Amino acid sequence: MDRNQLKELRPLIPTALTENSKEIERFQNEVLRPILKFQHAFFEQYFKSNSQFLKLIQEKKSRLEFQNKISQFISNQANIKHQLIGSVIGLLADEELNYFHSNSAELNKRISQMVCQRISDTFY
Repeated sequence: MDRNQLKELRPLIPTALTENSKEIERFQNEVLRPILKFQHAFFEQYFKSNSQFLKLIQEKKSRLEFQNKISQFISNQANIKHQLIGSVIGLLADEELNYFHSNSAELNKRISQMVCQRISDTFY
């Protein structure tokens, strides 16, 4: 399979982009969000199979506290964070991967935040 064919696997997500949107926001909404949606079942299964995470979801109280705990969990577990980011960047097409490498620090942060949000919404 050609890496550019990966785009065909992604679900379509309507976005609310404006002419004033920054390039990195466009990339997030047009590329990363569809990949995250495509990978949702993987994320769910990944976290369900993690015993530390299962303990964490049993302790949930308020939504905000739960979101913070999820964020801390992912941030403090470098191997988990890198696996999650890798599961997203592994589905980038060639030109998207080039853009990612030139903006990797900001995009890694955005991917982590979006995964945290998706996971907290799913398990709360």
